[in-house]
Amino acid sequence: MHGEDQVEARPASKRGPGDAPRPFRVALMTIYSVENAGIRYVSAALQREGIDTHIIFLRDWVHNRLSMPSDEEFEVALKVIEEQGADLVGIGFMSSLYPMALEATKRIKARFPDLPVLWGGIHPTSAPEDCIQDVDYLCVGEGELAAVDLCKALRDGADDTTIPNIWVNRSGEVFRNKPRPLIQDLDWLPYPDVRDDNKTYIEKDRVRREEPWKRTAEYRIYFSRGCPYNCSYCYVSILRDVYDEKGRKFYRARSVDHILGELRAIQETFPKVARIKIDDDTSFAFGQSWMEEFLDRYPKEVGIPFECLLIPPMMRPDMLRRLMGAGLVRVQTGIESASSEESKEFHNRSPGNQAIMTFAEANKEMGLNVVYDVIVDNPHATEKMKLETAEFLLELPTPYDIYFYSLNYFPGTALTKKGLEDGSLDPSMVEGKNTKAWYQFRVSMDWPRSDEDRFYLAIFSLASKSFVPRRFIRKLLDEREYWKRPENIERVYQLAWASNYAKMFYVALRYFKNGELTWFKIRQYGSLKKMISQ
Repeated sequence: MHGEDQVEARPASKRGPGDAPRPFRVALMTIYSVENAGIRYVSAALQREGIDTHIIFLRDWVHNRLSMPSDEEFEVALKVIEEQGADLVGIGFMSSLYPMALEATKRIKARFPDLPVLWGGIHPTSAPEDCIQDVDYLCVGEGELAAVDLCKALRDGADDTTIPNIWVNRSGEVFRNKPRPLIQDLDWLPYPDVRDDNKTYIEKDRVRREEPWKRTAEYRIYFSRGCPYNCSYCYVSILRDVYDEKGRKFYRARSVDHILGELRAIQETFPKVARIKIDDDTSFAFGQSWMEEFLDRYPKEVGIPFECLLIPPMMRPDMLRRLMGAGLVRVQTGIESASSEESKEFHNRSPGNQAIMTFAEANKEMGLNVVYDVIVDNPHATEKMKLETAEFLLELPTPYDIYFYSLNYFPGTALTKKGLEDGSLDPSMVEGKNTKAWYQFRVSMDWPRSDEDRFYLAIFSLASKSFVPRRFIRKLLDEREYWKRPENIERVYQLAWASNYAKMFYVALRYFKNGELTWFKIRQYGSLKKMISQ
Protein backbone atom coordinates (compact mmCIF):
# COMPACT_ATOMS: atom_id res chain seq x y z
CA MET A 1 0.00 0.00 0.00
CA HIS A 2 1.10 3.54 -0.52
CA GLY A 3 0.15 6.45 1.65
CA GLU A 4 -0.52 10.12 1.80
CA ASP A 5 0.89 11.70 4.96
CA GLN A 6 2.11 8.33 6.21
CA VAL A 7 1.86 7.65 9.93
CA GLU A 8 5.00 8.60 11.83
CA ALA A 9 6.26 5.95 14.23
CA ARG A 10 5.98 6.67 17.93
CA PRO A 11 7.72 4.91 20.78
CA ALA A 12 6.04 1.96 22.46
CA SER A 13 4.18 2.48 25.69
CA LYS A 14 6.94 1.29 28.03
CA ARG A 15 9.20 3.89 29.62
CA GLY A 16 12.33 3.66 31.68
CA PRO A 17 13.19 5.05 35.11
CA GLY A 18 13.30 8.82 35.11
CA ASP A 19 11.27 9.15 31.92
CA ALA A 20 8.47 11.71 32.05
CA PRO A 21 5.01 10.16 32.30
CA ARG A 22 3.11 10.12 29.04
CA PRO A 23 -0.62 10.06 28.48
CA PHE A 24 -2.52 6.80 28.41
CA ARG A 25 -3.03 5.98 24.71
CA VAL A 26 -6.11 4.50 23.09
CA ALA A 27 -6.47 3.35 19.48
CA LEU A 28 -10.10 3.47 18.39
CA MET A 29 -11.19 1.56 15.29
CA THR A 30 -14.35 1.64 13.24
CA ILE A 31 -15.02 -0.49 10.17
CA TYR A 32 -17.06 0.76 7.20
CA SER A 33 -18.17 3.85 9.07
CA VAL A 34 -16.31 7.05 8.25
CA GLU A 35 -19.32 9.05 9.50
CA ASN A 36 -19.37 7.25 12.89
CA ALA A 37 -20.25 9.98 15.39
CA GLY A 38 -20.24 7.68 18.43
CA ILE A 39 -16.54 6.89 18.24
CA ARG A 40 -15.75 10.60 17.79
CA TYR A 41 -17.74 11.45 20.94
CA VAL A 42 -15.81 8.80 22.90
CA SER A 43 -12.52 10.10 21.52
CA ALA A 44 -13.36 13.69 22.48
CA ALA A 45 -14.44 12.67 26.00
CA LEU A 46 -11.17 10.78 26.51
CA GLN A 47 -9.08 13.67 25.21
CA ARG A 48 -10.78 16.04 27.63
CA GLU A 49 -9.53 13.80 30.46
CA GLY A 50 -5.94 13.87 29.20
CA ILE A 51 -6.08 10.51 27.42
CA ASP A 52 -4.43 10.30 24.00
CA THR A 53 -6.58 8.91 21.17
CA HIS A 54 -6.05 7.89 17.58
CA ILE A 55 -8.97 6.83 15.35
CA ILE A 56 -8.50 4.25 12.61
CA PHE A 57 -11.13 4.24 9.86
CA LEU A 58 -10.94 0.89 8.11
CA ARG A 59 -12.86 1.46 4.87
CA ASP A 60 -15.86 3.69 4.21
CA TRP A 61 -19.42 2.48 3.80
CA VAL A 62 -20.52 1.46 0.31
CA HIS A 63 -24.13 0.45 -0.14
CA ASN A 64 -24.65 -3.30 -0.60
CA ARG A 65 -21.00 -3.95 -1.54
CA LEU A 66 -19.37 -4.80 1.77
CA SER A 67 -16.64 -7.42 2.07
CA MET A 68 -14.07 -8.49 4.64
CA PRO A 69 -11.09 -6.09 4.69
CA SER A 70 -8.00 -7.53 3.06
CA ASP A 71 -4.95 -8.97 4.83
CA GLU A 72 -3.01 -5.91 3.69
CA GLU A 73 -5.58 -3.50 5.19
CA PHE A 74 -5.63 -5.35 8.51
CA GLU A 75 -1.83 -5.28 8.52
CA VAL A 76 -1.79 -1.51 8.10
CA ALA A 77 -4.23 -1.15 11.01
CA LEU A 78 -1.96 -3.31 13.19
CA LYS A 79 1.01 -1.16 12.23
CA VAL A 80 -0.83 2.00 13.27
CA ILE A 81 -1.74 0.44 16.64
CA GLU A 82 1.92 -0.43 17.19
CA GLU A 83 3.23 2.97 16.11
CA GLN A 84 0.78 4.76 18.40
CA GLY A 85 1.99 2.73 21.38
CA ALA A 86 -1.63 1.92 22.28
CA ASP A 87 -2.47 0.82 25.83
CA LEU A 88 -6.02 -0.13 24.82
CA VAL A 89 -7.81 -0.76 21.53
CA GLY A 90 -11.50 0.10 21.24
CA ILE A 91 -13.63 -1.18 18.33
CA GLY A 92 -17.10 0.23 17.70
CA PHE A 93 -19.43 -1.56 15.28
CA MET A 94 -22.98 -2.50 14.37
CA SER A 95 -24.29 -6.06 14.26
CA SER A 96 -23.77 -6.69 10.56
CA LEU A 97 -20.05 -6.00 10.96
CA TYR A 98 -19.52 -8.43 13.84
CA PRO A 99 -17.51 -10.90 11.69
CA MET A 100 -15.15 -8.09 10.67
CA ALA A 101 -14.73 -6.85 14.25
CA LEU A 102 -14.04 -10.42 15.41
CA GLU A 103 -11.42 -10.91 12.70
CA ALA A 104 -9.74 -7.60 13.60
CA THR A 105 -9.69 -8.61 17.28
CA LYS A 106 -8.15 -12.01 16.54
CA ARG A 107 -5.37 -10.35 14.55
CA ILE A 108 -4.74 -7.76 17.28
CA LYS A 109 -4.51 -10.50 19.91
CA ALA A 110 -2.21 -12.60 17.76
CA ARG A 111 0.16 -9.66 17.30
CA PHE A 112 -0.18 -8.07 20.76
CA PRO A 113 -1.30 -10.79 23.23
CA ASP A 114 -1.23 -8.48 26.27
CA LEU A 115 -3.02 -5.54 24.66
CA PRO A 116 -6.60 -5.29 26.00
CA VAL A 117 -9.45 -4.85 23.52
CA LEU A 118 -12.75 -3.11 24.25
CA TRP A 119 -15.85 -3.51 22.09
CA GLY A 120 -18.62 -0.93 21.99
CA GLY A 121 -21.55 0.07 19.82
CA ILE A 122 -24.99 -1.28 19.20
CA HIS A 123 -23.98 -4.93 18.67
CA PRO A 124 -22.13 -5.45 21.98
CA THR A 125 -25.00 -3.58 23.63
CA SER A 126 -27.66 -5.80 22.05
CA ALA A 127 -25.86 -9.16 22.29
CA PRO A 128 -23.34 -8.92 25.15
CA GLU A 129 -23.50 -12.60 26.08
CA ASP A 130 -22.58 -13.53 22.51
CA CYS A 131 -19.63 -11.11 22.52
CA ILE A 132 -17.96 -11.22 25.92
CA GLN A 133 -16.04 -14.45 25.31
CA ASP A 134 -14.33 -12.87 22.28
CA VAL A 135 -12.89 -9.81 24.00
CA ASP A 136 -11.48 -8.36 27.24
CA TYR A 137 -14.08 -5.63 27.75
CA LEU A 138 -17.53 -4.69 26.47
CA CYS A 139 -19.22 -1.32 26.79
CA VAL A 140 -22.98 -1.88 27.06
CA GLY A 141 -24.94 1.33 26.46
CA GLU A 142 -23.63 4.90 26.35
CA GLY A 143 -19.88 4.89 26.13
CA GLU A 144 -18.38 8.27 26.98
CA LEU A 145 -18.28 8.07 30.78
CA ALA A 146 -17.65 4.33 30.80
CA ALA A 147 -14.65 4.65 28.48
CA VAL A 148 -13.16 7.41 30.61
CA ASP A 149 -13.56 5.34 33.80
CA LEU A 150 -12.05 2.23 32.21
CA CYS A 151 -9.03 4.08 30.81
CA LYS A 152 -8.36 5.76 34.15
CA ALA A 153 -8.57 2.41 35.96
CA LEU A 154 -6.15 0.79 33.51
CA ARG A 155 -3.82 3.78 33.65
CA ASP A 156 -3.80 3.94 37.45
CA GLY A 157 -3.81 0.21 38.14
CA ALA A 158 -7.20 0.47 39.85
CA ASP A 159 -10.03 -2.08 39.98
CA ASP A 160 -11.61 -2.38 36.53
CA THR A 161 -14.22 -5.02 37.37
CA THR A 162 -16.89 -2.77 38.90
CA ILE A 163 -17.25 0.01 36.31
CA PRO A 164 -20.89 0.67 35.32
CA ASN A 165 -21.63 -0.17 31.64
CA ILE A 166 -18.44 -2.26 31.38
CA TRP A 167 -18.40 -6.05 31.17
CA VAL A 168 -15.04 -7.67 31.89
CA ASN A 169 -13.70 -11.04 30.76
CA ARG A 170 -10.87 -11.98 33.10
CA SER A 171 -9.52 -15.35 31.94
CA GLY A 172 -13.04 -16.65 31.40
CA GLU A 173 -14.53 -15.14 34.55
CA VAL A 174 -17.10 -12.53 33.48
CA PHE A 175 -18.02 -9.42 35.48
CA ARG A 176 -21.35 -8.04 34.25
CA ASN A 177 -21.86 -4.50 35.50
CA LYS A 178 -25.18 -2.72 35.21
CA PRO A 179 -25.41 0.51 33.21
CA ARG A 180 -25.14 3.88 34.90
CA PRO A 181 -28.02 6.34 34.39
CA LEU A 182 -28.34 7.87 30.94
CA ILE A 183 -26.55 11.18 30.43
CA GLN A 184 -29.31 13.73 30.99
CA ASP A 185 -27.33 16.91 30.37
CA LEU A 186 -26.17 16.39 26.79
CA ASP A 187 -24.34 19.70 26.91
CA TRP A 188 -21.79 17.84 29.05
CA LEU A 189 -20.71 16.07 25.87
CA PRO A 190 -17.73 17.57 24.06
CA TYR A 191 -18.10 18.25 20.36
CA PRO A 192 -17.15 15.18 18.27
CA ASP A 193 -13.44 14.78 17.57
CA VAL A 194 -12.81 15.95 13.99
CA ARG A 195 -9.09 16.72 14.26
CA ASP A 196 -6.88 15.74 11.33
CA ASP A 197 -3.71 14.82 13.19
CA ASN A 198 -5.08 11.81 15.11
CA LYS A 199 -6.87 9.97 12.29
CA THR A 200 -5.82 7.26 9.86
CA TYR A 201 -8.06 6.34 6.94
CA ILE A 202 -7.37 2.99 5.28
CA GLU A 203 -9.07 2.29 1.95
CA LYS A 204 -7.71 -0.44 -0.32
CA ASP A 205 -4.35 0.78 -1.65
CA ARG A 206 -4.30 4.11 0.16
CA VAL A 207 -3.46 5.14 3.70
CA ARG A 208 -4.11 8.74 4.65
CA ARG A 209 -3.47 10.72 7.81
CA GLU A 210 -6.58 12.87 7.70
CA GLU A 211 -10.12 13.33 8.95
CA PRO A 212 -11.92 11.59 6.07
CA TRP A 213 -15.29 13.07 6.97
CA LYS A 214 -14.04 16.42 5.69
CA ARG A 215 -14.07 15.05 2.15
CA THR A 216 -17.88 15.10 2.25
CA ALA A 217 -20.22 18.03 1.69
CA GLU A 218 -22.72 16.85 4.31
CA TYR A 219 -22.23 17.19 8.06
CA ARG A 220 -24.33 14.91 10.24
CA ILE A 221 -25.22 16.14 13.70
CA TYR A 222 -27.32 14.87 16.58
CA PHE A 223 -29.56 17.32 18.42
CA SER A 224 -30.84 14.64 20.81
CA ARG A 225 -30.51 11.09 22.05
CA GLY A 226 -33.24 8.51 22.37
CA CYS A 227 -36.67 8.61 20.80
CA PRO A 228 -40.18 9.02 22.21
CA TYR A 229 -41.30 6.02 20.14
CA ASN A 230 -40.45 2.32 20.25
CA CYS A 231 -40.67 0.79 16.77
CA SER A 232 -40.03 -2.95 16.84
CA TYR A 233 -37.30 -3.01 14.17
CA CYS A 234 -35.28 -0.10 15.62
CA TYR A 235 -32.27 -0.07 17.94
CA VAL A 236 -34.24 2.18 20.33
CA SER A 237 -36.16 -0.88 21.52
CA ILE A 238 -32.78 -2.42 22.47
CA LEU A 239 -31.66 0.59 24.52
CA ARG A 240 -35.00 0.81 26.33
CA ASP A 241 -34.46 -2.77 27.51
CA VAL A 242 -30.81 -2.18 28.49
CA TYR A 243 -31.79 0.80 30.62
CA ASP A 244 -35.13 -0.67 31.71
CA GLU A 245 -36.57 2.55 30.34
CA LYS A 246 -40.37 2.52 30.38
CA GLY A 247 -41.26 6.15 30.95
CA ARG A 248 -38.42 8.15 32.42
CA LYS A 249 -36.38 10.73 30.53
CA PHE A 250 -35.13 8.59 27.67
CA TYR A 251 -35.49 11.25 24.98
CA ARG A 252 -33.01 14.05 25.74
CA ALA A 253 -32.12 17.22 23.82
CA ARG A 254 -29.03 19.38 23.64
CA SER A 255 -29.40 23.11 24.10
CA VAL A 256 -29.58 25.37 21.07
CA ASP A 257 -26.41 27.11 22.24
CA HIS A 258 -24.46 23.84 22.37
CA ILE A 259 -25.67 22.77 18.91
CA LEU A 260 -24.89 26.10 17.26
CA GLY A 261 -21.46 26.12 18.83
CA GLU A 262 -20.66 22.80 17.16
CA LEU A 263 -21.97 23.98 13.80
CA ARG A 264 -20.02 27.24 13.92
CA ALA A 265 -16.86 25.22 14.61
CA ILE A 266 -17.65 22.91 11.69
CA GLN A 267 -17.95 25.84 9.32
CA GLU A 268 -14.35 26.68 10.17
CA THR A 269 -13.02 23.14 9.67
CA PHE A 270 -15.16 21.45 6.98
CA PRO A 271 -14.29 23.27 3.75
CA LYS A 272 -16.91 21.54 1.58
CA VAL A 273 -19.91 21.56 3.91
CA ALA A 274 -23.04 22.51 1.96
CA ARG A 275 -25.72 20.62 3.88
CA ILE A 276 -26.43 19.84 7.52
CA LYS A 277 -28.22 16.56 8.19
CA ILE A 278 -29.90 16.35 11.58
CA ASP A 279 -29.57 12.63 12.19
CA ASP A 280 -31.89 12.28 15.19
CA ASP A 281 -34.48 9.52 15.03
CA THR A 282 -37.03 12.22 15.76
CA SER A 283 -36.18 15.89 15.37
CA PHE A 284 -37.68 19.03 16.89
CA ALA A 285 -39.83 17.47 19.61
CA PHE A 286 -38.14 19.73 22.16
CA GLY A 287 -40.79 22.20 23.26
CA GLN A 288 -41.86 25.67 22.17
CA SER A 289 -39.15 27.77 23.80
CA TRP A 290 -36.40 25.57 22.32
CA MET A 291 -38.00 25.89 18.89
CA GLU A 292 -38.32 29.66 19.10
CA GLU A 293 -34.66 30.05 20.02
CA PHE A 294 -33.53 27.74 17.21
CA LEU A 295 -35.70 29.43 14.60
CA ASP A 296 -34.33 32.81 15.62
CA ARG A 297 -30.64 31.97 15.89
CA TYR A 298 -29.89 29.25 13.28
CA PRO A 299 -30.34 31.43 10.15
CA LYS A 300 -28.18 34.20 11.58
CA GLU A 301 -25.42 32.11 13.17
CA VAL A 302 -25.17 29.14 10.77
CA GLY A 303 -27.40 29.57 7.74
CA ILE A 304 -26.47 26.31 5.98
CA PRO A 305 -29.40 24.45 4.37
CA PHE A 306 -30.46 21.52 6.53
CA GLU A 307 -32.57 18.39 6.44
CA CYS A 308 -34.12 16.33 9.21
CA LEU A 309 -36.13 13.22 10.05
CA LEU A 310 -39.63 13.64 11.42
CA ILE A 311 -42.26 11.14 12.48
CA PRO A 312 -45.58 11.52 10.60
CA PRO A 313 -47.51 13.24 13.44
CA MET A 314 -44.87 16.00 13.44
CA MET A 315 -45.22 16.70 9.71
CA ARG A 316 -47.34 19.74 10.49
CA PRO A 317 -47.39 22.27 7.64
CA ASP A 318 -47.36 25.27 9.99
CA MET A 319 -44.21 24.07 11.77
CA LEU A 320 -42.54 23.05 8.51
CA ARG A 321 -43.12 26.48 6.98
CA ARG A 322 -41.32 28.07 9.92
CA LEU A 323 -38.46 25.58 9.66
CA MET A 324 -38.19 26.33 5.94
CA GLY A 325 -37.72 29.97 6.86
CA ALA A 326 -34.74 28.89 8.98
CA GLY A 327 -33.18 26.78 6.19
CA LEU A 328 -35.03 23.44 6.03
CA VAL A 329 -34.85 22.08 2.47
CA ARG A 330 -35.51 18.37 2.87
CA VAL A 331 -37.53 16.22 5.24
CA GLN A 332 -37.56 12.45 5.68
CA THR A 333 -40.37 10.51 7.31
CA GLY A 334 -41.38 6.89 7.65
CA ILE A 335 -44.29 5.27 5.91
CA GLU A 336 -42.61 1.86 6.39
CA SER A 337 -45.92 0.22 5.44
CA ALA A 338 -49.22 1.86 4.58
CA SER A 339 -50.99 -1.24 5.84
CA SER A 340 -52.49 -0.68 9.27
CA GLU A 341 -52.24 -4.40 10.01
CA GLU A 342 -48.56 -4.67 9.04
CA SER A 343 -47.67 -1.46 10.89
CA LYS A 344 -49.24 -2.58 14.14
CA GLU A 345 -48.47 -6.30 13.99
CA PHE A 346 -44.87 -6.17 12.79
CA HIS A 347 -43.58 -2.61 13.28
CA ASN A 348 -45.25 -1.68 16.59
CA ARG A 349 -46.31 1.69 15.26
CA SER A 350 -49.52 3.40 14.28
CA PRO A 351 -49.72 4.08 10.55
CA GLY A 352 -49.17 7.77 9.78
CA ASN A 353 -51.09 7.76 6.50
CA GLN A 354 -53.44 10.63 7.33
CA ALA A 355 -50.69 12.90 8.69
CA ILE A 356 -48.50 12.15 5.67
CA MET A 357 -51.30 12.83 3.21
CA THR A 358 -52.14 16.13 4.94
CA PHE A 359 -48.49 17.16 4.67
CA ALA A 360 -48.23 16.00 1.05
CA GLU A 361 -51.22 18.11 0.00
CA ALA A 362 -49.77 21.17 1.76
CA ASN A 363 -46.35 20.47 0.24
CA LYS A 364 -47.73 21.15 -3.25
CA GLU A 365 -47.44 24.80 -2.26
CA MET A 366 -44.46 24.59 0.12
CA GLY A 367 -42.18 22.71 -2.28
CA LEU A 368 -40.05 20.85 0.26
CA ASN A 369 -37.93 18.01 -1.04
CA VAL A 370 -39.44 15.00 0.72
CA VAL A 371 -38.33 11.39 1.09
CA TYR A 372 -40.48 8.61 2.50
CA ASP A 373 -39.04 5.46 4.08
CA VAL A 374 -40.58 2.15 3.03
CA ILE A 375 -39.61 -1.29 4.35
CA VAL A 376 -39.75 -4.24 1.94
CA ASP A 377 -38.80 -7.92 2.09
CA ASN A 378 -40.97 -8.67 5.12
CA PRO A 379 -41.45 -12.45 4.74
CA HIS A 380 -44.70 -12.27 6.72
CA ALA A 381 -46.32 -9.47 4.71
CA THR A 382 -49.40 -10.63 2.84
CA GLU A 383 -50.30 -9.49 -0.63
CA LYS A 384 -53.09 -7.42 0.89
CA MET A 385 -50.51 -5.50 2.94
CA LYS A 386 -48.31 -4.88 -0.10
CA LEU A 387 -51.30 -3.77 -2.16
CA GLU A 388 -52.33 -1.23 0.50
CA THR A 389 -48.84 0.27 0.43
CA ALA A 390 -48.89 0.43 -3.37
CA GLU A 391 -52.28 2.16 -3.40
CA PHE A 392 -51.15 4.71 -0.84
CA LEU A 393 -47.95 5.55 -2.76
CA LEU A 394 -50.02 6.11 -5.89
CA GLU A 395 -52.31 8.47 -4.01
CA LEU A 396 -49.44 10.60 -2.68
CA PRO A 397 -48.81 13.77 -4.68
CA THR A 398 -45.53 13.81 -6.55
CA PRO A 399 -42.70 14.68 -6.63
CA TYR A 400 -41.20 12.65 -3.82
CA ASP A 401 -38.32 10.26 -3.22
CA ILE A 402 -38.41 6.91 -1.46
CA TYR A 403 -35.70 5.30 0.63
CA PHE A 404 -36.40 1.58 0.41
CA TYR A 405 -34.98 -0.52 3.25
CA SER A 406 -34.77 -4.29 3.16
CA LEU A 407 -36.01 -5.84 6.40
CA ASN A 408 -33.04 -7.17 8.35
CA TYR A 409 -33.27 -8.79 11.75
CA PHE A 410 -30.92 -7.14 14.23
CA PRO A 411 -30.23 -8.82 17.58
CA GLY A 412 -32.10 -7.47 20.56
CA THR A 413 -34.83 -5.60 18.71
CA ALA A 414 -38.43 -6.29 19.68
CA LEU A 415 -39.10 -7.64 16.18
CA THR A 416 -36.24 -10.14 16.41
CA LYS A 417 -37.13 -11.23 19.94
CA LYS A 418 -40.73 -11.89 18.93
CA GLY A 419 -39.66 -13.93 15.90
CA LEU A 420 -37.25 -16.03 17.95
CA GLU A 421 -39.78 -16.60 20.71
CA ASP A 422 -42.63 -17.70 18.44
CA GLY A 423 -40.36 -19.75 16.17
CA SER A 424 -41.07 -17.75 13.02
CA LEU A 425 -37.44 -16.58 12.75
CA ASP A 426 -34.48 -18.87 12.18
CA PRO A 427 -31.66 -17.74 14.53
CA SER A 428 -29.22 -17.94 11.62
CA MET A 429 -31.08 -15.05 9.96
CA VAL A 430 -30.18 -12.60 12.74
CA GLU A 431 -27.46 -10.11 11.78
CA GLY A 432 -24.16 -10.93 13.42
CA LYS A 433 -24.64 -14.55 12.44
CA ASN A 434 -26.11 -13.52 9.10
CA THR A 435 -24.53 -10.89 6.83
CA LYS A 436 -27.47 -9.99 4.60
CA ALA A 437 -27.03 -6.28 5.36
CA TRP A 438 -23.62 -6.43 3.65
CA TYR A 439 -25.51 -6.89 0.41
CA GLN A 440 -29.02 -5.58 1.01
CA PHE A 441 -29.57 -2.78 3.52
CA ARG A 442 -30.91 -0.05 1.28
CA VAL A 443 -32.73 -1.87 -1.47
CA SER A 444 -31.12 -2.62 -4.82
CA MET A 445 -33.07 -4.45 -7.48
CA ASP A 446 -30.49 -7.17 -8.14
CA TRP A 447 -31.37 -9.01 -4.90
CA PRO A 448 -33.23 -12.33 -5.40
CA ARG A 449 -36.93 -12.01 -4.59
CA SER A 450 -40.14 -13.86 -5.31
CA ASP A 451 -42.12 -12.84 -8.39
CA GLU A 452 -44.76 -11.27 -6.15
CA ASP A 453 -42.18 -9.25 -4.21
CA ARG A 454 -40.48 -8.17 -7.43
CA PHE A 455 -43.79 -6.98 -8.81
CA TYR A 456 -44.67 -4.87 -5.79
CA LEU A 457 -41.16 -3.45 -5.49
CA ALA A 458 -41.44 -2.45 -9.15
CA ILE A 459 -44.79 -0.75 -8.48
CA PHE A 460 -43.41 1.05 -5.39
CA SER A 461 -40.39 2.21 -7.36
CA LEU A 462 -42.40 3.39 -10.36
CA ALA A 463 -44.76 5.30 -8.05
CA SER A 464 -41.92 7.59 -6.93
CA LYS A 465 -41.06 8.58 -10.51
CA SER A 466 -42.96 11.71 -11.53
CA PHE A 467 -42.21 11.05 -15.19
CA VAL A 468 -44.07 7.71 -15.17
CA PRO A 469 -47.82 8.25 -15.76
CA ARG A 470 -49.98 7.30 -12.81
CA ARG A 471 -52.61 5.80 -15.09
CA PHE A 472 -50.03 3.40 -16.51
CA ILE A 473 -48.90 2.26 -13.03
CA ARG A 474 -52.51 1.77 -11.93
CA LYS A 475 -53.18 -0.33 -15.01
CA LEU A 476 -50.25 -2.56 -14.07
CA LEU A 477 -51.62 -2.82 -10.54
CA ASP A 478 -55.16 -3.58 -11.71
CA GLU A 479 -53.80 -6.31 -13.99
CA ARG A 480 -51.41 -7.65 -11.34
CA GLU A 481 -52.40 -11.30 -11.71
CA TYR A 482 -51.18 -11.15 -15.30
CA TRP A 483 -47.99 -9.18 -14.64
CA LYS A 484 -46.93 -11.27 -11.64
CA ARG A 485 -46.65 -14.37 -13.80
CA PRO A 486 -43.08 -15.63 -14.25
CA GLU A 487 -43.22 -15.07 -18.01
CA ASN A 488 -44.32 -11.41 -17.58
CA ILE A 489 -42.78 -10.04 -14.40
CA GLU A 490 -39.37 -9.46 -15.97
CA ARG A 491 -40.70 -6.74 -18.28
CA VAL A 492 -42.25 -4.79 -15.40
CA TYR A 493 -39.16 -5.22 -13.27
CA GLN A 494 -36.77 -4.10 -15.98
CA LEU A 495 -38.94 -1.05 -16.62
CA ALA A 496 -38.75 -0.10 -12.94
CA TRP A 497 -35.00 -0.72 -12.94
CA ALA A 498 -34.54 1.54 -15.98
CA SER A 499 -36.73 4.26 -14.46
CA ASN A 500 -34.55 4.11 -11.37
CA TYR A 501 -31.41 4.77 -13.41
CA ALA A 502 -33.11 7.84 -14.87
CA LYS A 503 -34.19 9.04 -11.41
CA MET A 504 -30.73 8.58 -9.92
CA PHE A 505 -29.18 10.53 -12.78
CA TYR A 506 -31.52 13.39 -11.91
CA VAL A 507 -30.67 13.07 -8.19
CA ALA A 508 -26.95 13.24 -9.03
CA LEU A 509 -27.53 16.42 -11.02
CA ARG A 510 -29.41 17.91 -8.09
CA TYR A 511 -26.55 17.10 -5.73
CA PHE A 512 -24.05 18.57 -8.21
CA LYS A 513 -26.06 21.78 -8.55
CA ASN A 514 -26.19 22.18 -4.77
CA GLY A 515 -22.47 21.53 -4.33
CA GLU A 516 -23.12 18.24 -2.53
CA LEU A 517 -21.79 15.73 -5.06
CA THR A 518 -18.41 14.49 -3.84
CA TRP A 519 -16.32 11.43 -4.66
CA PHE A 520 -17.26 10.03 -1.26
CA LYS A 521 -20.93 10.22 -2.24
CA ILE A 522 -20.22 8.65 -5.64
CA ARG A 523 -18.26 5.81 -4.00
CA GLN A 524 -21.10 5.05 -1.60
CA TYR A 525 -23.83 4.92 -4.21
CA GLY A 526 -22.18 4.68 -7.63
CA SER A 527 -22.53 1.02 -8.59
CA LEU A 528 -24.77 0.45 -11.62
CA LYS A 529 -25.59 -3.12 -10.63
CA LYS A 530 -26.06 -2.36 -6.92
CA MET A 531 -27.64 1.06 -7.41
CA ILE A 532 -30.18 1.67 -4.70
CA SER A 533 -33.79 2.24 -5.69
CA GLN A 534 -35.17 5.68 -4.93
